Parts: sequence; C-alpha cells; structure tokens
Amino acid sequence: MIAYLKGKVLISRPGFIILDVSGVGYKVIVPPQIGLPDNIVDSQKEYELFIHHHIKEDTSDLYGFEKFEELELFEKLLSVNGVGPKAAMTIISMAPAEKIIDAIISEDSNFFQSAPGVGKKVAIKIILDLKSKISNLKYTGNFGGGVHQDIYDGLGMLGYKKIEIDKIIGKIPKELKSSEEKIRWMLKNLAS
Repeated sequence: MIAYLKGKVLISRPGFIILDVSGVGYKVIVPPQIGLPDNIVDSQKEYELFIHHHIKEDTSDLYGFEKFEELELFEKLLSVNGVGPKAAMTIISMAPAEKIIDAIISEDSNFFQSAPGVGKKVAIKIILDLKSKISNLKYTGNFGGGVHQDIYDGLGMLGYKKIEIDKIIGKIPKELKSSEEKIRWMLKNLAS
C-alpha cells in the first residue's frame, strides 16, 4: 500500500496531478485546495502528499492530501456505508477539515446534502456514524485547534472532562458568537 509520496508535479489537471517520484509518474487524485493552478507546474518544487490507496477488483486509485489530518478525515468518511471515494473527495473539497468536523458535531445534514451525489439519508448516516469518532480528532490539536478549542481549554481548566463537553458542545445556539457567551451557556447546561 502506498501511504506517502514526495516528488515534482509533471502535469496538473482539474482533479488530479501526475507526480514524478524518482522517475516514476503516479496519477494522484487531489482536492482543489492542493493549490496547483491547472496546466501550470513549477517543475522545481517538490510536493509531499499523504496517500489513500483505494483498491477494488477493477481499479487502483491514489488520493492525495497535503495534511495527514485531511487523509484521516477522508478515510473516516469512506468508513460510512454509502460514501465512496468520489463522494468523500467532494466533501473534503467543500471546506476545510475543521468546518466538516463542525458540521458533523453540530449535526448539520444540510452541509453534506449540498455536496453533489450526497442525499439526505447518506448525510444523516455520515453524522450518525462519525459523530462519536470525530469529536476526539477535532480538539486534540490535530487540526491546528478547532473553532471551539478555547471552550475546551476554558472548561478543562475548571475541571470538566472532554467527554462531558463533547456531549453538549454541538448544541451551542448559533446566535452565540463570543467564546465567553458560549462558555457561560456551556456552564449552565453542564450544571443541569
């Protein structure tokens, strides 16, 4: 299994690149946020990609990500029944990993339904299957700190455990904007 590649981009097209690794060209499917303009290649710059090697009876595809955390999220999406690599890549391409994780934790099925090919049933499956698996990724610093990291830090200093916070953090009303308002709301709801 291929898990990592480092090389120079020979060809860049929408949705994939050809990566030259020591004279061998690998076709790697990449999300648009990789940051390579179509048909423009800097042949001197080396790119490092974390790879998901997807093997089926009739295909062997490589999916590449600049960050290991994106690869982990992609593979978690693939673990959901009904989500294939194309749908998972579409979801990864829609937003930064932190926003996708927020959508899972806050149970925002509309976010997933906005991805082409993802219906209501699959969106709900993604949320149900991944909510418990994903909450531990979000706030451990794997994604450079989540949007709620300050809440975890503040409540952690007050003695609350991550598992207690995880149970209700997705229920924070959207109208609360500042960290202070969110922490006050969390304290009221953790006490009850």
